[in-house]
Amino acid sequence: MRSSQHVDESLKAESQTEVQPDQFVGGADEPYFAPRVVLGTMIGVFSCLLLAALLMLMFWLPFPAGGGLAGVGLAGADGGTGDGSGRRVGDGKSNEAADAGHDEVTVFDQESAIPGTAQKNASGEASGDQNTLTASTNKATSLETATTATTATTATTAKAADTERPQKQKYTIAPIESLQSPEQGEQGKAQAQAPGMFEGRGTAERAKLAKSEGGNAASEKAVEEGLRWLAKHQEKSGAWSLNAFSQVGDCDGQCGNQGLNSDVGGTGFGLLPFLGAGYTHRSGKYKNTVQKGLDWLIADQTKEGTFQNCLAGTLYAHGVASIALCEAYAMTKDPKLKAPAQRAIDYIVMAQHQGGGWRYGPGQAGDTSVTGWQVIALRSAQQGGLKIPRSVFTKVSVYLDSVQTDKAGSGYRYMPGARITDAMIAEGLLCRIYTSSKLRRGELRAGVKYLQEHLPSIGGELYYYYYATQVLHHYGGEPWDEWNHVMRDLLIEAQATEGHASGSWAPQGGHDSSGGRVYATSLALLTLEVYYRHKRAFD
Repeated sequence: MRSSQHVDESLKAESQTEVQPDQFVGGADEPYFAPRVVLGTMIGVFSCLLLAALLMLMFWLPFPAGGGLAGVGLAGADGGTGDGSGRRVGDGKSNEAADAGHDEVTVFDQESAIPGTAQKNASGEASGDQNTLTASTNKATSLETATTATTATTATTAKAADTERPQKQKYTIAPIESLQSPEQGEQGKAQAQAPGMFEGRGTAERAKLAKSEGGNAASEKAVEEGLRWLAKHQEKSGAWSLNAFSQVGDCDGQCGNQGLNSDVGGTGFGLLPFLGAGYTHRSGKYKNTVQKGLDWLIADQTKEGTFQNCLAGTLYAHGVASIALCEAYAMTKDPKLKAPAQRAIDYIVMAQHQGGGWRYGPGQAGDTSVTGWQVIALRSAQQGGLKIPRSVFTKVSVYLDSVQTDKAGSGYRYMPGARITDAMIAEGLLCRIYTSSKLRRGELRAGVKYLQEHLPSIGGELYYYYYATQVLHHYGGEPWDEWNHVMRDLLIEAQATEGHASGSWAPQGGHDSSGGRVYATSLALLTLEVYYRHKRAFD
């Protein structure tokens, strides 16, 4: 019989030899170990990728406001949703009563294609032939390469989502309902529907503002005489010609100073002073004149949105004609004008250079002169509730930065690195007012000081007066009073008072001669209508 000590020693020996390290079940030498580790790793990697994709999808999915579609007039939590369907901008009608008031409307829409630039989708991938090439390459790669590419693509997508997603641009637009004027006199219903930017054009408001903002009986008389001259020189077709106006009616060459050949530009300049004074195609003594002009523009418009007879006027003419269509639509809400006005704006969006400006043709690097007319057209369209991609104004700001001469904002160039002129400084300042969502009055001080040092004078450029007058009217105060006194009296004195040209203005300095007498008369009238034509940006 064994002793207990011997038994304990035997059990200890057995326990030490029972399981050896190299005999571990499922050890590294076991034949199925490596595949299991690889499979587990791959499952873990793809699970992480799937989770990342789901998180990104949730991040990018739009939340519809007022039933609108993503990319079309969304406002979300920032305010109203256009007309309540998410498809229109800035009329302040929300899908909830609690959203009434001054909405901060974020303007969303699809990016329009810009000629000569590659378009990208939401994930930052190039479209077209580049995608086809990528797909072909992926098919030819092995499973290992495809896995690596998938991981890299996901990382790139996440980076693109972080860096390329544009920030919201907000523009404070008062609800149309709070800006409607009561029906007054002959213009009635059309004026009652005018959005905020144009609310001063009603009969009663026009008389009130002309008096309180610095106009007088003489300036209003000059406006009416100028409109009478323009109406007399409208062609039977409804167009105005910059170079053949003196052959219309009984003029028979009595009015000189022909300009370049652009009937679209001439018709735009012909219409704007009537609209600026509150006369539309629906009401007022010039309703037939305005109707014929609008009909001609619509008939001349191409399916792409531009016009056949821009000719020498190029995008200058397109911009001016677009302003006329957008103002007429905003003032009357005539449904027949909505589609033509939207097409004209879509063409402007398409034609914008990637640097933010516009020039003579689509996609050309911008200059401040052409850019100004497009900005005013876009601002007028915005007031009418037309669709505008939110990136357009952001790009304009980038362009303005490129031509601004100093941090104070006292000057703007014709193009980056080009000359500085009085007219370009005034135009650049007005573009800042219309495109900067958080611009404060004080930020214009340096530029306003420059304009004060360059007051209107005999033989000066009407183009400069047109832009500088608007800037100073928005700015207000003593600088406006000083400028207005000189500008108003100078223009009244320069108006023709004899012969067939009575009521018109001859071209003055600078480039006025290129536009001729119709152009000069239009700019002079628009300048004298400043008191009520546009609501002030700063109270």
